[in-house]
Amino acid sequence: MNPSHPLTPPEERLARVLNGLAGGLVLLALVTFAAAYLSVPGSALYNAPPFWVSNSLAGLLLVAFLAWLAAGDVRRFRPLIIIVILSLLVGAVALFLTPINLPISIQFVNPLYLPLIFILASVYIGICLYNAPLTAPDWTPWIPAVPPTPAENTVRIVLGVFGVASLGAALLSIALPFLDPASSLVISPLFLSGSTVKLAALGLCALPIAYDPRRYTQHIPMITALIVGNAASFVVISLLVLFGLTPFSPLPITIAGLTLSPLASMGGALLLDGVVVAGLLYLNRMINQALLADLKFLSPSEFRALEATVETLIAGETAERLAPEQVVLRTDGYLGSFQSSRLNLAKMAAIGLGLFPLIWLKPPINYMHPAARQAFINGRFKEDVLNPSPLYRFLNSVVLAVNKLILRVQGRRAEELGAALSFTGLIEAMLRFNMQLTYLGYYSHPAVWPRGDDGSGIGYVPFSQRPKDFDVKPRRPHPPLDVTTPAVMEQANVETITDADVVIIGSGAAGAILAEQLLERGRRVLMIEKGRYVHPDDFSEDEVDMISRLYGDGALQISQALRFTILQGSCVGGTTVVNNAVCFDTPDRVLEKWNGRQNVINVPRFRQSQQAVRDRMRIRPVAAGTRQPLDGVLNHGDGVVTRGINNYFKSNGYHYDVVQANIVDCLGCGYCNIGCKYGRKLSMLDEVLPSAQAKYGKDCFQIFSESEASKLVEENGTVTEVHVTVRGGRKLVIKHPKTVIVSAGTIASSWLLMQSGIGKAQKLPVGQGLSFNMGSPLHARFDQPLNAYDGLQISHYLAIDEHPGFVYETWYNPPVAQALAMPGWLDTHFQNMQHYDRMAAVGVLVGTESNARIMPALVSGGPDVVFQPTQGDLKKLLDALVILGDIFFAGGAQEVYASTRTYQTYKNGAAVFSAQSEIDKLRQLVQRDEDILLGTGHPQGGNAIGASPTDSVIGEDFRVHGYNNLYVCDASVFPTSTTVNPQLTVMTMAHYAADLIAQ
Repeated sequence: MNPSHPLTPPEERLARVLNGLAGGLVLLALVTFAAAYLSVPGSALYNAPPFWVSNSLAGLLLVAFLAWLAAGDVRRFRPLIIIVILSLLVGAVALFLTPINLPISIQFVNPLYLPLIFILASVYIGICLYNAPLTAPDWTPWIPAVPPTPAENTVRIVLGVFGVASLGAALLSIALPFLDPASSLVISPLFLSGSTVKLAALGLCALPIAYDPRRYTQHIPMITALIVGNAASFVVISLLVLFGLTPFSPLPITIAGLTLSPLASMGGALLLDGVVVAGLLYLNRMINQALLADLKFLSPSEFRALEATVETLIAGETAERLAPEQVVLRTDGYLGSFQSSRLNLAKMAAIGLGLFPLIWLKPPINYMHPAARQAFINGRFKEDVLNPSPLYRFLNSVVLAVNKLILRVQGRRAEELGAALSFTGLIEAMLRFNMQLTYLGYYSHPAVWPRGDDGSGIGYVPFSQRPKDFDVKPRRPHPPLDVTTPAVMEQANVETITDADVVIIGSGAAGAILAEQLLERGRRVLMIEKGRYVHPDDFSEDEVDMISRLYGDGALQISQALRFTILQGSCVGGTTVVNNAVCFDTPDRVLEKWNGRQNVINVPRFRQSQQAVRDRMRIRPVAAGTRQPLDGVLNHGDGVVTRGINNYFKSNGYHYDVVQANIVDCLGCGYCNIGCKYGRKLSMLDEVLPSAQAKYGKDCFQIFSESEASKLVEENGTVTEVHVTVRGGRKLVIKHPKTVIVSAGTIASSWLLMQSGIGKAQKLPVGQGLSFNMGSPLHARFDQPLNAYDGLQISHYLAIDEHPGFVYETWYNPPVAQALAMPGWLDTHFQNMQHYDRMAAVGVLVGTESNARIMPALVSGGPDVVFQPTQGDLKKLLDALVILGDIFFAGGAQEVYASTRTYQTYKNGAAVFSAQSEIDKLRQLVQRDEDILLGTGHPQGGNAIGASPTDSVIGEDFRVHGYNNLYVCDASVFPTSTTVNPQLTVMTMAHYAADLIAQ
C-alpha cells in the first residue's frame, strides 16, 4: 500500500478553517434557538412560521456537519468542501434578494452583515482550498468491482428526483417574495433565507449520489450528510414543539390551498422528515448490502470501521502484502464460520473503535485522514493509557464507582474489584479485539508468508511446501467415529432419549477416558459434545479455519476484565485435539496440597492410574521412536535455547529435556494447536474415542456432536433430565439417566451446574476457586534464520529446583497465533513479524492462586471469568521472565521482547532489552496484571474435590455433594493449579474416578 503522507500546512489550515466554521455555525444555531425563548415575546426577529425557523437551524447544522466531516480528510472530501462553499453562497444570495420586494418594516430584521459574513467565509474557504494542492487521497474505502446493481439504479432515480426537488424548492424560496410578496410564507426573509440554505445543501448532496452512487456513498459519505441533515431537522422540530411555538408567528399558513396552524404545519414537517430519514436509511442499507453482498458476519458499517482500523494497525507501508479490505473479508469469513455468544463482542469492538473519536468531536475512524487516524489511535489507546489524561482518570473513577455498586448489589466480595473492568481496560480491550481481528485476517493469508527479494515477508513456509525425505502418510489405526450430528438427529427426528445408562457431558481428556473405562466395566455411554465433529482428514494448514472449527468461542474467550485470554478446544475430542500433548506426572507437592486438609485422593491408587494412562496413551519422551535426526523433528529454534541454558547455568539444580507426550513418530509439522492431520498426536479424537467405539460398538457408545447440555433437572437429589440444545435450534431431552458425569471442561462444567441451580440449596462453592497455569511468552531475535515454526511446537521444558512455582517450555506457532502474541505496536509489531523466521520464543507457566470465579457475563450472556493475579503470581512470573531473558542473551540473542500490554514503543529502554544487564528493567515495566500479556490454555478448579461441602463441590467419590447420580470429573475438580501441563493429571483423575463411579 502507498505510505500515508501527512497533511501539508495549507491543508492543515484548510482543516482548521473548516472546523472553525463548523463550530461557529453550531454556536449560531444554538444562540438562535436559545434567543427565541429568551427574547421579548412578539419579537419581530422571530415573527416567522416555525417550520422556517426549524429549517434554518437544520440548515446551519447541516452545513456545519459537512464542514466538520470534510475537515477529517480534506484530500478525500474536497467535494464536501465545495458543497459547503456553494451552500454559504446560496445563503448569502438569499439573504440579499429575499427582502428586496418586501415592505421596509420587514427588511430591517434581515441584517446586512450576515450575508457579508457568509460571502467572506465562502471566499476564504475557497482561497484555502485553492492553496491546498489537489492531491489524491492516501486511502479510500474499497468498492468491489461488480456490475451496476438494481439498488444503485433505484438510488439514482430516487435521489435524482430528491435533489432536483430540493434545489427547485431552494430556488422557489428565493423567488417567492417576488412571485407572491403577500404570502404568509414570506413574513420573515431571514428564516426564509435560512431555509433556502438547508434545501440547497440537501440538493447539492443528493445530485452527486444520483450521478455516481458508488463514489458518493462509499468514498464520500454524502448520503450520510443527507441523513444527518434531515435527522437534524427532525430533532429541531421536536425541540421547538417541546419548548412551545409561542415565540413564533401564530398565523396559519396556506400551502397549495391548504391552511395549516403552526402546530399542524410542524407536525406535517416532522412526519415528512421522519419519512425522509427512514427512506434514506433504507436506501443506504440497500446500496451497502448490494455492494458488500459477500459479507458473512459483519454489517457494512462494521466492515468499514474495521477496514479503516486495519489500514492503521498493519503499518508496513510498501512492505504490506494485502489491502485492508482483503484482510477484513478474511476476518469476516472467520467470524461467520462459527457460533458463539462472544461474537457480539467482536462487533462491538469494531464499531466501538470506529465511533470512539466522536468523544473528542472528531469524525469516525473511517472518515479520518490516515495520518490523523494513526495519531488518534496512538494517542488515545497508548499515550493516554500510559499517562491517563484528566478525562480518563475521571471515567476510570466513574467505572470504579459503578463496579463497586454492582458488587454490592450482587453480594460479591469487595476484593473482586481489582478484577473488574475499568475504563482504560475497556478501551485497551476494544483495541485488542481489533488487533486480534486484524492479525487473523492478515497473517493467515499465504501472500504474506514468502520472503521477497527486498527482504519483506515473514519467511514462513507451510509444512506441505517444506522439503521432505520421509513419508507423511496419516496414521489411522482405528475405524472412523460414528457421530450423531445435528443433520442425523434432524433426519431421525430424535427429540427424546429414555434409555440412557451413563451420560457423559464432554468428550475431552476426562470424558473420553471415563467412557472407555466405564464401557470396559459393562456400562453403556451416551456422550454429549458441544463442539463439532471434524475428522482429521479434514484438518488443514489454514489456521483461521481450524481455530473457528476446533476452539471454544473461536478462541475469543477472555476474562471479565477483558485482559486474560483463555483458550479451550471445543470439538469432539476436546482440548486434546488442539493442545501440545505435553505430559507431566502430577507433582508430589500438588497431591500433598490437595490432601493437606482432607485425604481425598488415595495417592498409591492415583499413581497406579497414572501409570496405566501412560501405558494406554503411549506417553514417553518425544525422542523415543521418532524419526532421526531428532533435530529435524523438534522446534528448530530450540538450539539457541539449549546453548543459552548450557552457558547460563554453572551448576546442577535444573532439569532441561525433551518433553514427554502422547505422540507417536512425530513428523514435526508444527500444527499441534490446529489439529494433527497425520494422526501422530494421540488425541481423544484419534485414539481413545474411535478405539472404544470400535471395541464396544456404537450401540453401547453413542456420541452426539454440536449438542450443548444446557440444563440439568433434578428431583430430590437425582438428575431426572438432561436438556440439550442442538445446533440449529433443535431441543433434545434425555430422561431418567442412571448416571450423569459432567466433564465439559473447567469453565463449561461450572457454568452448566450454575445454570441448572446445582448446589444452590446446599450452598456449594460451584464456579469458585479457579486457578490457572498462567502464561506469558518471551521472544528473542537472533541474527540468523531459525525457522522455529518448523518442528514440534513445544519440544523442551526447563524446570529450576529452587523455583518450583513455574516451568518453561520452548514454544513457537504458525503465523496467526504468533502474531497474536508478538510484542509491538503498529509499525513495530509489523517489523517484529518481519523477523518471524529469526525469532525463538519460550513460554512461562506459573501456577496461580485459587482466587478466580465464574459469573454471568453482562454482555454475551455466557460465563465470565473473574480473575486477577495476585502480587505473588506476578512476582513468580517476573522472576521467571528475567531468568529467561538472561538465558536468551546467553544463547546469543540480539534483542529480547516482552509482551507488555502498556503498548510500549518497543525500542531501547522500553520492552526491548538489547543487553543482558537490562533485562531486570522488566520489573519496573510490569507493576500490575494489565501491564503484560497473560493467558492460559489450562484453567483448573471451580468444582473442587473435598470431604466437606463447605469448601468443595464433589466428594472423594466424585459425586456432587447432596446428589445421587451426578458426578463431575475434569480439571474443574482440582483444588489448586498443577503448574505443569495438566493433561496427564486430568486423564489420570478420570481413570482413577472410573472405579468409584462404576460402583
